[in-house]
Amino acid sequence: MTANEMAEELELKLDRNDSFSSPGYEDFDLSSVLTEAQHLYIKKFTDELNNRKRTGFEETEARNQGLSALINTATLPLSSDQTGVLVNGSFFDLPLIHMWTIYETCEIDKLVCGSTTDYIVGQIVPMGHNEITRLRKNKYKKPYFKYYGEAKVWRLAYSREVSGVLPTAAATNKRHELITDGTFNVTDYVMRYLKNPEDIVVDRDTTANQRNCELDISTHPVIIDLAVDLTLQRIKEQKIQIADPFKEVE
Repeated sequence: MTANEMAEELELKLDRNDSFSSPGYEDFDLSSVLTEAQHLYIKKFTDELNNRKRTGFEETEARNQGLSALINTATLPLSSDQTGVLVNGSFFDLPLIHMWTIYETCEIDKLVCGSTTDYIVGQIVPMGHNEITRLRKNKYKKPYFKYYGEAKVWRLAYSREVSGVLPTAAATNKRHELITDGTFNVTDYVMRYLKNPEDIVVDRDTTANQRNCELDISTHPVIIDLAVDLTLQRIKEQKIQIADPFKEVE
């Protein structure tokens, strides 16, 4: 469906919920609630704990197809500001549209034993800050590389680039910190991630200005139903029990 078609269906369902007596909605209102419903759909169905059927991203074909439009790939650059890195760590900038990481790997500056062209591809392991000190000397879990072609790199989440001052109005990149054992460096950090979708824009006066939902068309009826509940909750026409826990979905 186009954004305008989703808006028309949303208004139709709202009229039915209010016995065909509710007033019309402005395009801005419809855009806002459809965008919120779109984000809610993503939160509900990427994590198995957030939905009734307990199926999350990549667990069923329906989830795969519904969210596949959000998958992006990027080779990430070294951050220009390395202030605050931990020992043997380096900051890498994430894409501005990055939402959640779903796959990551890296290439290091060490050749596979016996090769003059093949660099070792490293395994990246997400870590908590409280684990770093505890595991740094654990030979089984600390970062390492082996000449026959294996390497492990730790990864920590870190703040956006702010250079020691408050963030400006312009968005800055989120960052990850990759930590090695100090005997090698990461040369390429490659990631697949779910991106933040563009807002849905309804414009029934100038259809060329509408911005459609990026998710698969199979998700649109569910997004509209979520938008119905959210709208009724906004205008407080009735108590929507299903909408109550929406704000808690993470």
